[in-house]
Amino acid sequence: MKLSHRLLPACAALACMLPLSQPCRAVTADGFMWHGTRQGQTDYLPLEDLRSFYKLIPMQGADGARCVGNGELKLSFGPDARDMTVNGIRCRLSHPTRQDAHGDLLISKVDMVKLIDPVLRPTYIRNRRTVKTVVVDAGHGGHDAGTATPYAREADTALQVAAALRAELQKRGFLVLLTHEDNRYLSDQQRVDAANAAADAVFISLHLNSGRSDVRGVETYTMEPAETDAAPLPGNAHDTANAALSMALQASLVHRCGAVDGGCRRAHYSILSSVSCPAALVELGYATNREEGALLSSDEYRATLAKALAEGISTFSTLMNPEARLQERSQPAPPPAKPAATKPAEPKPAQVKPAKPAKPAAGTKAKPTKPARRRR
Repeated sequence: MKLSHRLLPACAALACMLPLSQPCRAVTADGFMWHGTRQGQTDYLPLEDLRSFYKLIPMQGADGARCVGNGELKLSFGPDARDMTVNGIRCRLSHPTRQDAHGDLLISKVDMVKLIDPVLRPTYIRNRRTVKTVVVDAGHGGHDAGTATPYAREADTALQVAAALRAELQKRGFLVLLTHEDNRYLSDQQRVDAANAAADAVFISLHLNSGRSDVRGVETYTMEPAETDAAPLPGNAHDTANAALSMALQASLVHRCGAVDGGCRRAHYSILSSVSCPAALVELGYATNREEGALLSSDEYRATLAKALAEGISTFSTLMNPEARLQERSQPAPPPAKPAATKPAEPKPAQVKPAKPAKPAAGTKAKPTKPARRRR
């Protein structure tokens, strides 16, 4: 998937919106008017404002989904209230969507500012910086085997994918640090310390999932973003960058590996909450699924996973380059005009002048002509 970073306004415009304790209008720094409201303890913004701000148009959605987009981008909300897709890649929202009294869809402000905006316009992330180092963590190890099934063993598979990923990233010029190269146990804090000691880094932790035998797919987790009224954790320092990272990784894994899309998700995992750089935990597949477990035990598929992860990290690094060009926002798109309900004019019959009958030849008698049969 090609991440869209051509969509235009300044990220500060969303971030500086006024607190929305009551139904009100909030004007951003660039003059755009947002119509916010609060439901329960959560601030919401209407889909119509999102559509106008990003110059999108309503699009046809399936199964009750509400969609907006343009030629390059399609955002779809629903049918589940916490589901969103960006060009078909699934994301789980921090708060379920709602509807206002007029039936317009409402999206939480935290999802707008810390998920949708950084995914659509990653070059507007405030604290972005070029990625030079990738810290790769193979989950579990030693006495902690993680998920172990007849099809795949988590600690072993994660270690093998980590080694293949290091080789792929080194080809692309990254400095790569593995938290461990052999099958041994490390605490979460030891893994976090390795990430925090690296300069200009991202942290990727590799795991296998477990669940029902019929469930399969890849999932990418980042730290649950901080709400305005909550004390942020160290892992929240890169909430917006984490959203762009998870989308780059998930899209690459789904497209290159042909994996089922389990979505970009957020969680309060301890290994993510203490990291001081952009970080993601990737569930490479379900060891409890027979078909996916067999793939995860294949050298060929593990190499494909490593290439997909490396491509996602490279995409993210390109977008985080501070020299990436920012674009100015043009005027928001007005709502599409409804076609006028006009009655089509009835066609006028053609004025045809009848031809004069030909004179019969001398010595012959003219026969009367039959009217032509009208086709039904």
